[in-house]
Amino acid sequence: MVREIICPEKEEYVIRIPAEYINKKLEILILPLFEEKGECLIDKTAGVLKDKNIDPAEWQRKIRSEWD
Repeated sequence: MVREIICPEKEEYVIRIPAEYINKKLEILILPLFEEKGECLIDKTAGVLKDKNIDPAEWQRKIRSEWD
């Protein structure tokens, strides 16, 4: 999978298709990125589950309780 976040300055943008995707059906989506004010959730949670001692379900309950 290739994911790229860009801030285009014109209407045209050229993308490079990786060799392993040649002659395969691809889906290309263009969506606006909705950024949250303050700390980005991705920045806050990136890599948090790499520690195998963390229970993903418990972690989800904890992080969701912060929104209440």
